[in-house]
Amino acid sequence: MKKIVALVLAMVLGISMIGCSSNNSVATVNGEGIPLEYYKIYTNWTRLGYESSYGFTSSTWETEMQDQTTSSNSDSSGTSDKSKSSEKTTYWDNFKSQVLQAMEQSEVIYQKAKEVKVEPTDKEIQEQVDDFNKSINSNETTKEQAKKAGITDKFLTYIFTRELANSAYQEYFNKHTKVDDATLKKEYESNKQAYNTVTASHILISTKDSDGKELSAKKKAEAKKKAEEVLQKAKNGEDFAKLAKKYSEDTSNAENGGELGAFTYPQMVEEFSKAAFKLNKGDISDIVETSYGYHIIKVTDKANTFDAVKNSVKTAVLSNKYSEQVQKLFDDAKIDVNEKELKSVSYK
Repeated sequence: MKKIVALVLAMVLGISMIGCSSNNSVATVNGEGIPLEYYKIYTNWTRLGYESSYGFTSSTWETEMQDQTTSSNSDSSGTSDKSKSSEKTTYWDNFKSQVLQAMEQSEVIYQKAKEVKVEPTDKEIQEQVDDFNKSINSNETTKEQAKKAGITDKFLTYIFTRELANSAYQEYFNKHTKVDDATLKKEYESNKQAYNTVTASHILISTKDSDGKELSAKKKAEAKKKAEEVLQKAKNGEDFAKLAKKYSEDTSNAENGGELGAFTYPQMVEEFSKAAFKLNKGDISDIVETSYGYHIIKVTDKANTFDAVKNSVKTAVLSNKYSEQVQKLFDDAKIDVNEKELKSVSYK
């Protein structure tokens, strides 16, 4: 079920529609239409996912949002452009606008992908359609939602044509965008905490009960004593992974010997990161107290130089440049919204 929900949310950013004429279109992007039929299917499919995952109801959709701006202005013909106007809207209106904007952006990128000839093959598209159907049909809830939304293979073909083309264009962009070391070093020096990593394991003795409430002072003292005893075992050379399996109360990783993998400073709470990043490879910390309890940390690797994290820095820089490119393509595009058709799409 989680895989399906993640796929639904991911599709908001990568909706895939093959361009067509402006007849029965909710919008046109550089003259290519976004079909109203597919906009309705996609909007309602995503809506059903939200309602199932987050408990949205008709009253949620009808709630008014104050001082919102719509993405377009209507003219006398019911068609609009990308200029903005202030008006009161409901959550449903805002939701529809966000979905449409995602589709518009995807159309813009798709057109660019066609221009540079990085379109997906029929085989690649069909594989995505088959995988999606397999995932949907493996769960009765999502299977029913797909049926209610009106999803068909034809619709999915349109979707994944765009999604794959979008991914291919990003790969093309990254390949053809040069970034020199000076740029990368400047980014690294400005944001070291975002790139330097520590790989560590830990043992947690919790200071919260099964309901997540803070332990009494007496029980907290007992927890600290236990942590100190385990720390002594670790300092005496006992196998850290075995100690974690036996004593750690972090159920997410105790069975894996307390392994946390690699993480950057901002990814952990302040007290934990401050202690971990001060340690050298192979070191074991003293007791580290956080809101979760008492930790014993063992660092197994560190990457805290430019050369060690250069690839991560390059990936981040290229990602930022790609976002700027997509925004430019979107800003330069001629987008007209058919407000009459947009307003006709209901959640009921």
